[in-house]
Amino acid sequence: MLLISHLSKTYPGGVRALHDVSLAIEPGLYGLLGPNGAGKSTLMRTLATLQAPDAGSITFDGADVLADPVGHRRRLGYLPQDFGVYPDVSALILLDHLAERAHR
Repeated sequence: MLLISHLSKTYPGGVRALHDVSLAIEPGLYGLLGPNGAGKSTLMRTLATLQAPDAGSITFDGADVLADPVGHRRRLGYLPQDFGVYPDVSALILLDHLAERAHR
């Protein structure tokens, strides 16, 4: 189970992307929907430990995600729509490449 408790993130300039977000997510398939600026990308980057929240906690199957980001990343797959590392490579091609490497 993924538990998000009182997560908040404010960017420089005062842009508040997340304010006291709390969720309990059971195993399953979910979608994250909302208008531009709603905080979807900020939430996902925070869950993937690519940025730290200003406040709050995240636990995944009882483990503190923020206390052990490296251990969490070993169990997590995250590929945003625009990754930026290889701008001319589609997500499908990148995933295919990574899957090939994993099976060597």
